[in-house]
Amino acid sequence: MAGDQRRQARRRSALREKGMTQQNVWVPAELRDLIDKSIADGRFSNRSEAISWALQKAFKEANAA
Repeated sequence: MAGDQRRQARRRSALREKGMTQQNVWVPAELRDLIDKSIADGRFSNRSEAISWALQKAFKEANAA
């Protein structure tokens, strides 16, 4: 357990150094299921990647218009 916490702390620190921030997002179960299906289909590696992709599409396209 302590090793897992240290590993997670190192990962978070490395991501912060890359300029990333952590955000907690609550999503409805049906959206979570769609995200998980996309992961199972191989479109994304994990939920973080899928959510980041969706946010980039939503906000970059909105700002481009």
